[in-house]
Order: sequence, then structure tokens, then C-alpha cells
Amino acid sequence: MREAVVMQYRALVQTVVRHPWMYAFGLFLLVSALVLAWPSPSVSSMSRQVRAVELLPSDVAVVKVTHFDAEVPFTGTLMPVQQMLLNARVAGDIIDVPVREGESVSAGQVVLRQNNLEALSRLAQAEAAVQSSRAELETSREQMKKFRVLSQQNFFSRNDLEKAETQVAVYASQLKANEAAVMMAKKSLDDAVLRAPFSGMVAERLVEPGQLVMPNTPLLRLVDLSQLELAIQLPSNEISRVHKGQTLTFSVDAFGDEKFKALVVRLNPLAKASNRRITVYAAVKNPDLRLRGGLFAKGALVDEKAPSGLAVPLTAVQTKNGQSGVMVIREHRLFWQPVTLGAQNARTNQVIVQSGLSAGDNIVATRISLKREGAPVRYAEGTIPGSAGSPVKEG
Repeated sequence: MREAVVMQYRALVQTVVRHPWMYAFGLFLLVSALVLAWPSPSVSSMSRQVRAVELLPSDVAVVKVTHFDAEVPFTGTLMPVQQMLLNARVAGDIIDVPVREGESVSAGQVVLRQNNLEALSRLAQAEAAVQSSRAELETSREQMKKFRVLSQQNFFSRNDLEKAETQVAVYASQLKANEAAVMMAKKSLDDAVLRAPFSGMVAERLVEPGQLVMPNTPLLRLVDLSQLELAIQLPSNEISRVHKGQTLTFSVDAFGDEKFKALVVRLNPLAKASNRRITVYAAVKNPDLRLRGGLFAKGALVDEKAPSGLAVPLTAVQTKNGQSGVMVIREHRLFWQPVTLGAQNARTNQVIVQSGLSAGDNIVATRISLKREGAPVRYAEGTIPGSAGSPVKEG
């Protein structure tokens, strides 16, 4: 086999010697292939331009000091703290309703009367029964005393004395029952006269004289406008900015730009399942009774602890190996910059950066593949590096 290889090598050498043009042609082909494979400077530059990241004005943000909103906007409804629907306590005809809607009433004032003839009749019967029972009780007691004396003298037996004592107990029970009937009749008389339980205004008059009503029939609605309550609903992500004793400012369309004050008094412990909002209740003093229940209010809740600092859009923040960071633009290239995040503003979609960035840094404000780190940046027409192409807006 070795001799065969040697013979082939000698044959190749003889061929090259006899035909040198074939050797030159092969060398030419090899050099041409190398020249074509080696990229020219212009081709390399074009390749780099294709791989560059082109950014629009909306893709660039400038890091700057931002003050998060110190006010949380809200809408809500004003309602009286104290209001009551007065119902009929007895059956009967309405004979008088001396108040009308919108009129003021004082605590204890008569606001409605029902027919009380039946109650008067029952009261008269009960009082007569009391008088009769009291007389019978006195007579039985006198007889019992006599029987006791005569029993000691053996004129009456022990059984006769016990019967007399039993009769006294019966008449005493009847007297108590009749006295209770008198109290019930008097209560029926009182129930036929409706009085205002507190000072306020008549909001609704639901019956008229002459109507026959049954017990628990709604008659009047009273409200006290001196103390109102503003019920507002806030997103659950804003509830950490609210606490008892906090002041809020609101306005009502009926009074134009006039501002009113309210004080947060309580927070509902549960969020509504329908919208995940939490109801906040604020007390409103209304001594002049200008504000009315049911009015729509809008305003802002003041957050005394509103944060401030360098802020970036939430869309700019990405995670790499468990570390939050952003893509920073330096010398027309993209660089991954780890950052430490602080408070967020869900309404403006911003987040405070506690470390890792400086004011004036240009960052990519949109999601971008982390694999493009180190890639050159090409700005689209109208995007000026270092300007607020899409700045982090102040709250």
C-alpha cells in the first residue's frame, strides 16, 4: 500500500511539471475565493447599521426628579349621618299631618296623629276595671281581717280563713292585670301620636290625612343635615395613602368652585368584589345646612407623605437574574443598569429609583430584549439624545 501512495505522488508531480498552467489556475481560484469571503469596510458598516436599535421619541425617557401626586382624586355622595323612616305603630286612620317636606322640626314635636277613639275606649274600660278590682280587693281584705279575728276565737274554721286569703290574692291579681291594661291603652294613645325623635327636616311625607294605615306602614322620613357623611370609593392600591383624621377637600356642582372640608372617620374593612374598591367615610360639618343629602361631590384627598425622587416609567423596568434594572443609553449604545426601586404611583405608572441612576440619564422607556445590551442606538428623526423625548412627567 505504501508503494501505491508513492507512485500516486510521483504521478501528481509529473503532471504539474508537464502542465504548469493547471497549478497556476488552481492557485488563482483559491486567491479569488479568499478575496470574496473577506468583507469590505463598507459591507461591515452596513451590517452594523442593520443590527442597530432604532428608537422613536416615545421610546426614550430622561431621568429627572419627580414629585408624586400629593392628592388622590375621588368622587362620592353626601348623606346625612342621622336619618330615620318613621313607621306607624298602631292601625288607624290618619287624622292630621301638620308638617310638609322641607320643613324643619324640633325633637319631640308632633308630626302626625292617628284616630285614637278605639284606644280611648279601651283606656276607659281598663280604668273602670281597675276601680272595680281595687274596690273588690279592699272588701276582701276587710273580710279576711274579720275572719282571722273570729278564727282565733274559734267562730270560723281554718278552711274558711284560707278561702278568704285566697280570695284576696285573686282580687290582687285582677287588679294588676287591669292596671297593665290601662298602661297598654295609654301606650296605644301615645303611639297614635307621632313625634320627631330628633331635630331636623322632613325629607319625605308618605301619607295624607284620611288614609287607613296598618302597623309598620312608612309615614315620614326625617333627616338631620347638620352632620353629613361623604362616602367615597378608592382603588385598593391607593388605600395605603389614607388614614383616620386625614383632611380632604371637595366641591359640589351646585356651589361652583367653592371648596368644602371633610375629615376621614373610618374605612371599610372589605373591598367591593365588583371593582376591588374600598369605601372611605368622611365627616362633613354643615351648620348652615347649605349642603344636602344625595349630592354628588368630587375632590382630592391630601397625602401628606407623598414621595419624591428620581422616577422612571414602570414600563422601563425589567428583571435580569432576579435584579431589577433598566436599559441606559450611553455613548449611543445600550447598557444594562441595575437599580433599587422605591414607591410606585399606579395612576401615573411611575416608580421611584433609589439608586443606580442619576438625573439626566437617558433610558429606554419601553420593553426591549436584554440580548440587545451593547448594541448601538440609532435615533429616529425628531429624537434628540439627551432631551426629554419621552420624559418622566412630574405628577
